[in-house]
Amino acid sequence: MTLPALVGRYQEKVAIARLKKAYSALSQVYLSVTNDYGYPDEWDVMQPEEGDNIPPMTFTYYNILKNYIKKLRICSDANCRPLYKMLNGVQDGNSGYRVASFPMILPDGTYIRLNNDDKNGAFSCDTNRGDTKALQSLCSEVFVDINGSQKPNTFGRDVFIFYWTKAGLVPAGTPEDKSHLSFRYTCSNSSASDYSGYGCAAWVLSNENMDYLHCDNLTWDGKHSCK
Repeated sequence: MTLPALVGRYQEKVAIARLKKAYSALSQVYLSVTNDYGYPDEWDVMQPEEGDNIPPMTFTYYNILKNYIKKLRICSDANCRPLYKMLNGVQDGNSGYRVASFPMILPDGTYIRLNNDDKNGAFSCDTNRGDTKALQSLCSEVFVDINGSQKPNTFGRDVFIFYWTKAGLVPAGTPEDKSHLSFRYTCSNSSASDYSGYGCAAWVLSNENMDYLHCDNLTWDGKHSCK
């Protein structure tokens, strides 16, 4: 391998380790929150003070999660709202609300943002993304930037998506994920999807590689690495 290739592989290993750490930590938080507060559609939406400019959803999650994540904070600084790219290199046209919204920052520098379809000002947990109980009870998407504002700020490289559901915290792109965030449609450098790179989290966690960066013939029921 050339030196750039070796550096790239090392960076992938670091990203995989960070993603596994974030998933483990957030899964534990999910269990504690669910045990104490129930599911989001059972929560009362908390309203931020006038002028805070924090979405009620983010404000509500923050006020609950801070009970389980020490030194959790919301950042309103422009440096905490980087512009993201999709895996195919195109500027992410869907990230306007994430750029404008304030991320919650974990003690290790990981950013998390949450997005959900609220109905009548309340949380809902009935979004359907696939064939399992979990994927049919999605409450919100959790965007995880494993290295904060540091580059590359690219989906499928250092930014990944999870689903907060009524059956656990589920990484996007599982074999049962039939949505626009499925691995098949989003995880390759050649993907023309408007969500290129969005559905890679499950692949990385299950196969412990990011080989979709190097070859386009990977499938859940076939080839699991470029080798």
